Amino acid sequence: MADNYRITQYSVSAILGYVEHSQIAIPEIQRPFVWKGQEVRALIDSLYEGYPIGYLIVWQNSQVRLRGFGRGGTKKILIDGQQRVTALMAALMGKEVLDSQYRSHRIKIAFYPLAQPGEERFAVSDQSYEEKPEWISDISVLFRRDFSFRQFEKEYKAKNPDTDIALLEKSIDRLKGITKHQVGVIELSFLLDIDVVSEIFIRINLQGKPLNQEDFAMSKISVNEQYDGDFIRNAIDYFCHLMKEPSFMTVLRQKEPEFMQSKYGKALSWLTEEENFLYVPSYSDVLKVVLISEFGKSKVGDLVNLLSGKTMEVGKKGISPQLAKESFEKLGHGVRAFVSEKNYKGFVGALARAGYNCERLLYSQSVLNYCYAMYLLMDAEGLSEEKKASLTGRWMVMSMVTGHYQSSPDSVVVKDFREIKENGMEGYLEQVEELRMNDMFFESVLPQKFASTTSRTAPVLAYLAAQTATGALSLYSKTETIGSLYAAKGDSCQILPRAYLEKCGFKTREIYGQAANLTYLSKEVRAVVKRKSPKDYQNALFRLMSEEEVRASLAANDIPETIFEAETVGVEKVLEERRKAMARKIETYYRTL
Repeated sequence: MADNYRITQYSVSAILGYVEHSQIAIPEIQRPFVWKGQEVRALIDSLYEGYPIGYLIVWQNSQVRLRGFGRGGTKKILIDGQQRVTALMAALMGKEVLDSQYRSHRIKIAFYPLAQPGEERFAVSDQSYEEKPEWISDISVLFRRDFSFRQFEKEYKAKNPDTDIALLEKSIDRLKGITKHQVGVIELSFLLDIDVVSEIFIRINLQGKPLNQEDFAMSKISVNEQYDGDFIRNAIDYFCHLMKEPSFMTVLRQKEPEFMQSKYGKALSWLTEEENFLYVPSYSDVLKVVLISEFGKSKVGDLVNLLSGKTMEVGKKGISPQLAKESFEKLGHGVRAFVSEKNYKGFVGALARAGYNCERLLYSQSVLNYCYAMYLLMDAEGLSEEKKASLTGRWMVMSMVTGHYQSSPDSVVVKDFREIKENGMEGYLEQVEELRMNDMFFESVLPQKFASTTSRTAPVLAYLAAQTATGALSLYSKTETIGSLYAAKGDSCQILPRAYLEKCGFKTREIYGQAANLTYLSKEVRAVVKRKSPKDYQNALFRLMSEEEVRASLAANDIPETIFEAETVGVEKVLEERRKAMARKIETYYRTL
């Protein structure tokens, strides 16, 4: 293990020099700087007081080639400490950083060299510090190569005639001396597995914070410009940002002309209009989807190994430049497929057609990721848009009602990939349906899922999606649909109110709280029902609707007509009938997709 890493120390000036000359690459340098100005101020103050600022972790990589610099055997990737190093570059070297809108700006740190104990010595600079003669409004001027203390002393004394020059010189020397401060650096071997890197990270990081493997992978991607890694990384980052801020496209066209002329930039050119996107992925989601759809893998560590060219086959372990090249090509292809307007809109359109047309109906981001990966596999298979839409809707519903990804999702998606590659998406889905969605499932297994006392389970969301897709009106309403009420974040209501059930002898949540006892009501209908039992509000209801309209409304919401005689028929029998009807609704809807 000791041969795979070493712990050393570099001065602050050495680290900044390595970064400036691209011997240490900062993958995050083109991403928004998340530290606040006060955090930069605190870092400079810590160095001034001689406090440690924590270890930096770098990953050696002799294969890195930075655009415009060529290949070099001493290149290192900074995988932990990006914010600290960027803060130092901003404060000491006057480098601009990017804000959340990817706009360049300066973070200036002001310095009061004559501060006495208890007085503020450093501050985040603004216009007010330009007007305070005793303050140096931007410490970066002190670290310029052409800085002259004598000239500075003359100008400072002209503004502050009573200055103690000896104290001034001592303070300036102390501040400039922070570049000699030694920082611990852990250099990791190129050959280390990401799991080992993560373990080292955890053991050294005093907060016990795990290394984010997606960040590690993004670092690996961005620094390999030999295979367009920087463009791939930017495509992922910019896509995720454009989904939330399409106006950012104007900034990209102004600031990133080379990227926008690339095939990656062109793939993003459709993201210019403000839209309420249903599926808003993070960079981590993009990596996971592409990892599945292009590589048939589920662990980010596998992607890092592939991009490093590490062959893991027994008897063939080593580094293969050809494998690294092919892996970057696959990754690039997968990212372009992910961000493609045709694929993205085709996917969310298929979800909407299946009834999943609002964020509340989406069970989890992970399920969305898995389903999009399946969609991209179908696209690679060459299926028509209509077939992809049909299969996507069916796959989404199947996943929701059967809990397809509930147990060991990593293993499941790898198996899905393998089976789809072998049998095609339609053939594989038919196999799954035959095995897991037979008559017994819809008659016995699925109805029981609606006895759950959790109102937002995957089967319940599938049922609501079925109602949304069919345009079902909410209970006793002539205008309001279930889909519109649920999208508007309406609260669920009990069909058989709790107080009524308690009078009937049912006092447990298992009865009054089960999903089969819930529905969504419009404001007007709530005023009629008012938590009464169906028997008590029946007469008032019939003054608003005909008996035929009431029966139709009950049928649309899968509620048995015996709801008005629940005391006589039996509460449990009424709820059992509804559970079965809800399952039949999903089955009927599923067959139409």
